[in-house]
Amino acid sequence: MRPGLIAGLIFVIGFWLRAAAQVAPQVAPPVSPPVPPQISSQDAPPVAPPDPAAAIPPLLKEGDAWYLKGDYEAARQSFLKAWEFAQQTLRDNRVRYDVCKRLTNVRAAAGEFADADNWLQQAVTWRENILGPRDAEIPDDLVISVNLCRGMKDFDRALYILDRVRSLHTAAFTMNSTQVADDFSRTAQIYLDQKKPEPAINSLNTALDIRTKLNGPLHPTLVPDLDRLGELYTTVRDYEKAEAAFRHDLVIRETIYGKTHADLISTVDGLAYALFGQKNYDAAEPIYRRLIGLWETSVGPDHPMIAVVLDKVAVFYAEQKKYDQARQALERSSAIRAHFLATGLSQQATEELSENHLDEARAFYVRALATLDPPHPVNEELRTQFEGILKSFDQMKSKPAGKKPPQKKQ
Repeated sequence: MRPGLIAGLIFVIGFWLRAAAQVAPQVAPPVSPPVPPQISSQDAPPVAPPDPAAAIPPLLKEGDAWYLKGDYEAARQSFLKAWEFAQQTLRDNRVRYDVCKRLTNVRAAAGEFADADNWLQQAVTWRENILGPRDAEIPDDLVISVNLCRGMKDFDRALYILDRVRSLHTAAFTMNSTQVADDFSRTAQIYLDQKKPEPAINSLNTALDIRTKLNGPLHPTLVPDLDRLGELYTTVRDYEKAEAAFRHDLVIRETIYGKTHADLISTVDGLAYALFGQKNYDAAEPIYRRLIGLWETSVGPDHPMIAVVLDKVAVFYAEQKKYDQARQALERSSAIRAHFLATGLSQQATEELSENHLDEARAFYVRALATLDPPHPVNEELRTQFEGILKSFDQMKSKPAGKKPPQKKQ
């Protein structure tokens, strides 16, 4: 082979090898699997807040439980937490109203009438905005506000709110309705709180007129207003009108309860004083005797309330210069009070006896017996009982002690 040909062949082979080396694939080194990034607690996503609608019922239940136990502050705290969630609900969600009413009640129970009224106004505002200013339950809430104003002695505002209540009731039920009659009765109570008997009398008469038109003159709903009306007429010394109110009241009560029921006592008492105020002594005397009989039937002949009535009877007789009857009434009154005191002392003596404190027990019985002086038929049985007990004590003291058993000789 020619030398030139060999040299050419070597050149071609070398060129080919160099070209192959340039285009050959590069082998990548082994790659480790990726390591997931470490997430710190600070980078963790926040926990979703509780659903407000779901969080409220347990708080209300908790607050109600505290409220029923009388722990008003703990109840308030639960209701305030519920209120925070309620504010996150839709504007028309009734739970807003319910929470405000609960806070109203718990603050009123704690005597915080101003704060209670603030919560109540929020409740009323919710009803007005969502259900409308003529919503049927708004007057009921406003009546609560009236009572809160009375608690704060803000009587002018109470009357202003009550006027609005009466307007709502008149629009819904007409003037001649039980609801409007109740409003006039409430108005009378506010005037009574202010010690203004004349406007109170006017309001009560209006209430009675409405109730009579609705139910007739002998309906039981007239009784509370007749009671207060009789008392007010007595206060202003219009005894004839007081008598009329109490007699009307008494007829209704006797129709309901009969002639001897304890619920007649206050009316009979008022009637007796109204007759006494007119100096109609002949008519008043049997009424006072009936009053004593009602009390005796209700609580027994020795009850301290009998003594209170007898004091009134004594004044009644003294006014007529019937001093013997007045003295008899006072003597029985004093004897009843002595009976009550002596009975209390004997109970203390019994407690001392239960602890085997004989001297202390005897001292109480001595005091109890002395309390019954001067003697009176009311206390004769009790006096005999105490004298017998003290005699037993004296016999126990005078009884010689038993002989000691002989000691054994050592």
